[in-house]
Amino acid sequence: MSQAAPPKIRLNLGLTKELLAVVISIISFGVSIVSFYTGSLKAPDLHFYTAPYIRHVVDSESLNEAFYIPITLANRGARSGTLVSIELTVVYLPDGSEKRYFGQYFTQDNSQVLLGDFFTPLSLNGYSADSRTVCFYPLGASPGNFINRVGEYEFRLTGTSANVRGETGSSIADVFRVQVDADMVRLMQSQPDGEYIYPIPVARAP
Repeated sequence: MSQAAPPKIRLNLGLTKELLAVVISIISFGVSIVSFYTGSLKAPDLHFYTAPYIRHVVDSESLNEAFYIPITLANRGARSGTLVSIELTVVYLPDGSEKRYFGQYFTQDNSQVLLGDFFTPLSLNGYSADSRTVCFYPLGASPGNFINRVGEYEFRLTGTSANVRGETGSSIADVFRVQVDADMVRLMQSQPDGEYIYPIPVARAP
């Protein structure tokens, strides 16, 4: 014949079960809140990712120097975000001189060669990405090469973003470097008035 547990032990077991149920409920509620925030409320969080190669171009019509840069734009937030504009500053590191360029076009079919449509804002849904090749030109007529010396150049990409609530002004950025060697300089000097295109490998800035 079994003996019933003493009332004190039964009371302690009951309290333990109730406490465990409360703890599990609190944890579940916390997990739900975090999931809801990351899945629906997290603000747009845009980031650039630059391809391993870019193209350096001298346009045959304007003789303007340009850079065709393949960029992947990723939104790590839950809400939609938009890249409104993008600028490029190129710095010649040996002396600190610099020149600014602006994202003015996309290439045709991401070919990285032929100009396509004018740059328009890129909108991304939450947790999504889009890849485009952006063509950077100086404003107005600016014939001649800034990249015309052997040495290391730093490329600083800066974009202005906006979100679905109309908030603007937040900036996203990427920095990388390219090394121009004597062969590249000779190619530039051999065709100073004609179009030429060649790839330049990208190195991440330290």
